Amino acid sequence: MSEKQEIKFPFSEAFRFSLESIRRRFTRSLITVVSVVLGIAFLVALLTMADVTIALNPGSEGEALPAYQLWMAVIALLVCGVGIVNSMLMSITERYKEIGTIKCLGAMDRHVLELFLIESCVLGFLGGLLGSVTGWGAALGIMYVNEGRPEVLGAAFSSIRWVAYAILISIVLSFLASVIPAYIAAKLNPAEALRYEV
Repeated sequence: MSEKQEIKFPFSEAFRFSLESIRRRFTRSLITVVSVVLGIAFLVALLTMADVTIALNPGSEGEALPAYQLWMAVIALLVCGVGIVNSMLMSITERYKEIGTIKCLGAMDRHVLELFLIESCVLGFLGGLLGSVTGWGAALGIMYVNEGRPEVLGAAFSSIRWVAYAILISIVLSFLASVIPAYIAAKLNPAEALRYEV
């Protein structure tokens, strides 16, 4: 009776493979990261400016962040998510032969899924980190110029928590936006993938 062997693909190897893929497709990865940076920077700037306004003017909670600005930030994040989906779909199309090859070498559907999800989470983390720091710095600069008071610095530093929240939001957004493209890549038939011409 033959024993079925489980193919192992350690997380460290999958992570290394994903980083290598990002490096090889640097331009596409850069476009994805920039879309995340812009959406997250806008969100963090709005939230930080609202915090600073509340700290400098107690009692202005209702007018610190108008609802329309929050909706603009949500729409910016949705556009960012669509950009990530598009980028991942293009990445899969470019890599049909690569996916077919690794599946022929024994990679299972979950291994391919893992590769694409790790890649998108890394891009989300980088975009979130750059975007949140940029947005926080921009908000600090704008508020300092507008208010001209040194209290702005203290109020801005108390709102640094938005940087951590934004990084988490960008990772989750990138992960969710990549689930369907990664699933499509995982379900590719190896023989058809190897025959595919771009």
